[in-house]
Amino acid sequence: MVISAARLQELLAGGETGEVEFKLNAPRAAELAERICGLANRRTGGLIVIGVEDASRRLVGIRHPQETLDPTWRAIRSLKPVLHLPAPGPELLEVAGQQVVLVPIPPNNGELYQAGGIFWVRRETETTPMDKHEIAAHLQTYGPRPWELDLCPRATLADLDPALLDRYLGYRAEQGRQQRRYTPPLDLLVGLQAAASDPLTGDLRPTHAGMLVFGYDPQIHLPQSEVVCIRYLDPLGVGRYSDRKILTGPLPELIDRTATFLTDHTQVGGQIAGFQRLDEPEYPFEALREAVVNAVVHRDYSRVGETIRVFVFSDRIEVHSPGLLLPGITPADLAALRVSSHPRNPVIAGFLRDLPGYMERVGSGIRLMVHEMARLGRPAPQFIEQHDFSVVFAKGPLDTVPEPSASTETPLPAGLTHPRQRIALALIQQHGSTTNVEYRAAAAIPDRTALRDLQDLVKQGILRVEGNTRAARYYLA
Repeated sequence: MVISAARLQELLAGGETGEVEFKLNAPRAAELAERICGLANRRTGGLIVIGVEDASRRLVGIRHPQETLDPTWRAIRSLKPVLHLPAPGPELLEVAGQQVVLVPIPPNNGELYQAGGIFWVRRETETTPMDKHEIAAHLQTYGPRPWELDLCPRATLADLDPALLDRYLGYRAEQGRQQRRYTPPLDLLVGLQAAASDPLTGDLRPTHAGMLVFGYDPQIHLPQSEVVCIRYLDPLGVGRYSDRKILTGPLPELIDRTATFLTDHTQVGGQIAGFQRLDEPEYPFEALREAVVNAVVHRDYSRVGETIRVFVFSDRIEVHSPGLLLPGITPADLAALRVSSHPRNPVIAGFLRDLPGYMERVGSGIRLMVHEMARLGRPAPQFIEQHDFSVVFAKGPLDTVPEPSASTETPLPAGLTHPRQRIALALIQQHGSTTNVEYRAAAAIPDRTALRDLQDLVKQGILRVEGNTRAARYYLA
């Protein structure tokens, strides 16, 4: 059985979501195929329940089960490529004397499904066509050839730093059981997959991985590989910031410089134990560095225009990495420490694994973050996936930082015209973006009020908007 009757009652109480859709009757097979396709292209999959009135969430059941199961199977078989549902597939469930049909959609495994020649995806409670950028990002991530092995556009071997290559080879030789045999430099680059032959000219050119690790200035060719670090003075990130750095350089240097930025903006308190003072930082430094390493190794570099972003707020630190988790992995899996190592960019991961100080803890980086936060008595890190992947570290108490008075009123940040707009900013800080639907539900306000608030924040330059439909999303500007 897909779910129990008790679980279905819980879903009914929660209403439709991005993963659950209610249908009163089975629609035409073509329309149902679109709905199934939309959930199949979601990383988490989902569930369609037929026999429920979606507006009222009232369980009405279906009178003729076979007349519902037949078009459901036709809809499933019409998808391209073939969608394999978990056994037994669509099934009947009796709840409170009513029969409903459950259509379970498995988590996306990397395939890109289409129905009627269109790639559909479910966004919140609507199913809409994927745009060309989403399709390209999906194919880049899960296609047959990894992005890191593609040739770097307009780059030549002269853009690679021989000193960085020699340093890497030196460390690798120290770890090997025998001294490195002489191999021509060009053959080494090819063997390491740092360079490959151009099929048009036959010349050797750097791959994306080679440029990111060994390039003189990788950001000239791959500007999305920079890291943006910002220290805000408030918890929402709408006021002025005290420090902002755009970091460039090869990946090992990016990790080191980002770690330095975090160290510079992390306070250290102290407590007296006997005759000794024990220093206690706001955050465990090793956990922060591990989050940065994970972002650099696992991010989706094919997303042009998107960078790794590190935000230091007054109450937390966030590390945002472009791209979603790989199929079959959820934030809940990470929090429960039940995920094995599976890097998105295995060649880059291999390079950093051979350099000391970057990836000694292969497959245990998440475990280190969780355990280090617990060791200092801090809340467990939050793993959030919505349009990108982020790790959030909540600040622990410091004896050097006084607790604010409960009667102190927090002034309204510049640009906000109503206190409730803080809710919209909090949603964006937590999930990376928000929509009119999400904001009005969280703030318990009408649709027009939510739209007016969000448009006001866009006008003030605090937010930017992408899209002009009901699915428009709002991001920090």
